[in-house]
Amino acid sequence: MRSYFVFTDEAGVYKGNDATAKFRQSHPFYIRANALIAFEEYHAYQKDMQTLNAMYEIPIDEEIKWDDLWSLVKGKPRTAAIARMSEDRLKGYYRRVFDRATQCTSLQFVFTITCLYDRSCLIRPDSVYKFHLQNAFQRVSMELAKDDFAVFIMDELNRETVGQIKGACHEMTVKGDFLTYDNLYHGILIENSIYSPGVQLADYAVGVFNGFVRGQLLNRGRYEFATDLYSDYISPHIRHHANGTKLGYGIMDVPSRPDVRNRLARIFD
Repeated sequence: MRSYFVFTDEAGVYKGNDATAKFRQSHPFYIRANALIAFEEYHAYQKDMQTLNAMYEIPIDEEIKWDDLWSLVKGKPRTAAIARMSEDRLKGYYRRVFDRATQCTSLQFVFTITCLYDRSCLIRPDSVYKFHLQNAFQRVSMELAKDDFAVFIMDELNRETVGQIKGACHEMTVKGDFLTYDNLYHGILIENSIYSPGVQLADYAVGVFNGFVRGQLLNRGRYEFATDLYSDYISPHIRHHANGTKLGYGIMDVPSRPDVRNRLARIFD
């Protein structure tokens, strides 16, 4: 028997039928990243992140977010600690985090993605949130042994969204679908990302994945740093089939669309 944390975070904004074409061009994807790590490996990882943050002079009541890189590049650093960093030093911080995280042999990433740049999605936001997490819960449950146990943890959001997600996850895991979810906590726990290196890792992972997909599917830049991090750290740790296939195992399009799946297959498989 082995126990796991699954840290989950999102990138992008989903508005459903209320999204205009202009809004969808600015927010072309809604993505959720899920980072699976065994309890005992996370224990050591958490300690090492404390050491790393002290090395980079990050106050204990602050954190580095993925978006801080772009705010620094634009000359609008979010905190004084970030303002003291150069762009190269901040990029080095992200690399050090991924260097340490990928030493966890249990680490696996699961990503869910809704593509919005070419058409609107008529599904209500609360249903889309549920579908993203349902896909992640299914893949994690299938990955675990029968006697294993995993707990999903996500960052604090606004109260309404948290209530929707917690209620949806509890109902889904209690009722089940084609799985019984006996090896998962029946719900999702909420944590402030400032206090959670695992949630911070999920934030970096979803940011990297978002940048990589933008560079591959949209003609808006190359996203070199995100692409390098994806190749070096993310791709080798995405859940996959024994033959190496990632789409459908560690990467899911939500809701499933054949045209989107074909585009993603060209990128990932």
